[in-house]
Amino acid sequence: MHLIFRVAILLGFVLFSGFTAASDPEIEIKQILNFLADEWTAGDLDSIRGHIHRDFVLITSDGIHTREQRLNELEIVMAPGKDHGELRYSNIQIKPLTDDYVLAYGRSQLKFKDGTELGSVFSSVYINTPFGWRVILTHN
Repeated sequence: MHLIFRVAILLGFVLFSGFTAASDPEIEIKQILNFLADEWTAGDLDSIRGHIHRDFVLITSDGIHTREQRLNELEIVMAPGKDHGELRYSNIQIKPLTDDYVLAYGRSQLKFKDGTELGSVFSSVYINTPFGWRVILTHN
């Protein structure tokens, strides 16, 4: 009986701690970026798709890309059998813009099986939705 009581207290503490951490946009966005890096490396485009807002825009030196354009590009890059690299983020900074918008910026790096590495600087705006934070704008 005492063991069940101790387990219940421990679970309550863990759940409360998780809830507290999840209410901090800085922690949440960093967790999302780490999760997305893992999903990229695993090649799970469906999971990545779920974190991109329907009004998403990507701005690059090639121009402006809508959500659908970007997802089409990613389908090509992440096609089965292709080396799309291992993604990592670093030097991530998070700045609240409003209660529902957050700016994230830092460095991204792709490391390929042949040893080639591509690095860049990114900035993204996230919007808080009923389903969690979703990226709505990225400049890369």
